[in-house]
Amino acid sequence: MPEMSTQEACKRDSKYLTHGWGNIPINVVKGLGSKFWDCDGKEYIDMLSQTAGVVGIGHCHPKVVAAVKDQADRSFHILTSFVNDVRVVFAEKLAAVAPGKMKNNCKMYISSGGSEANEVALKMAMLSTGKNEVISTYFSYHGGTLAELSLLGQSYSRVGPWPRFPGFHQIPNAYCYRCYFGQPGPDKCNLECAEALRYAIKYGSAGNVAAFLQEPVPGNGGHMVPPKRYFKRIREICDEFGVLYILDEVQTGVGRSGKWWASEYFDVEPDIFTTSKAIGGGMPIAATVIREGLLPEKIIDDQWHIFTFGGSPISCAAGAATIDVINEEKLPEKAARQGERLSKRLNEMMPKYKSIGDVRSMGLFIGVEIVKDKATKEPWYAGAGNIFGLALGKGALFGTNGARGNGNIIKLKPPLVLTDEEADKALDILEESIAENEKSL
Repeated sequence: MPEMSTQEACKRDSKYLTHGWGNIPINVVKGLGSKFWDCDGKEYIDMLSQTAGVVGIGHCHPKVVAAVKDQADRSFHILTSFVNDVRVVFAEKLAAVAPGKMKNNCKMYISSGGSEANEVALKMAMLSTGKNEVISTYFSYHGGTLAELSLLGQSYSRVGPWPRFPGFHQIPNAYCYRCYFGQPGPDKCNLECAEALRYAIKYGSAGNVAAFLQEPVPGNGGHMVPPKRYFKRIREICDEFGVLYILDEVQTGVGRSGKWWASEYFDVEPDIFTTSKAIGGGMPIAATVIREGLLPEKIIDDQWHIFTFGGSPISCAAGAATIDVINEEKLPEKAARQGERLSKRLNEMMPKYKSIGDVRSMGLFIGVEIVKDKATKEPWYAGAGNIFGLALGKGALFGTNGARGNGNIIKLKPPLVLTDEEADKALDILEESIAENEKSL
């Protein structure tokens, strides 16, 4: 297919397409490793993995490309009700890296994206418990369906005439930099944000709570990293009230934390977890994984839920190859090491710049909070947006959400194959952009 100029592509794009999240006027035509290029040949370092970590093993990894090409010669799509060997292999490989007691001791449903995976998780929890209330947290994002919009912890994104599902509730998340309870810090507080789950179950629900759904670290919400002891308390409360614990690992999983799963980083075991984005190496695939025995066999065998492209052989081939790449190249270990390097440099930058209010990290899942004043912690949305634009113009893609409730966070979620040279160059660009931006303060 011939390439278009950026001007032509933008003109034709605007006639037929809506993006749902703004429009960046750059015509991207190629990606390889931790870099991508536009139609004019300009090179960018990808510090976002395109969409919150999707190309976690890098753009166009040769083993995934080969697996997709091989499968394309055999079949693109098979009816979900048929058995297909590629789906079996992917499921076996995923079960082998599942966390804790779920390793090789789980059932899973394969779908196409994170929204679908979390929708399945909600149904699984309700079917398992016979209950229908669900609790999530502030700043959470679990997908774009109507049910998931009801669990969205971002009021600024819940725009439109969408109905709110009864029995779906939110509690405060662990936002230590801006603690809702005025506590002294993550190591000295009483974990009132975790205790909020107890209060919501006891006093805010109808006593019919099926699950607590949580991102270990909010992705779209701003990369707030809770202390490890927070998760122990949450797990205890879930067990106390017979509530299933669902971890949405769509952004935090697949090696990004420095472990295969963020649940392993935080030493907590979920009852159900979801994965998507990076698990396909860039291809659309997702999985909802539930601990063996929580879902009655008769329910599993009934066709109570189906997505047309769930278990697509071409996506499963990509997923199986992706798991192999992560294990063979020890990418979680690389993420842990590179995450430490990036965090060290960012923390060294913090006292030099008055607009860097906080740096928080978990492996290669890093957030930099941009503020107008460190004393008041007033968010600087326009400043973060300007930093994003300056950095992009200089050749590095970072993440931010624009003028929204957490749009003052610069997000770093690069491919796990990011080299030291690429990391240093990207942070040079970020520092230059922060310095330029501060001239307007």
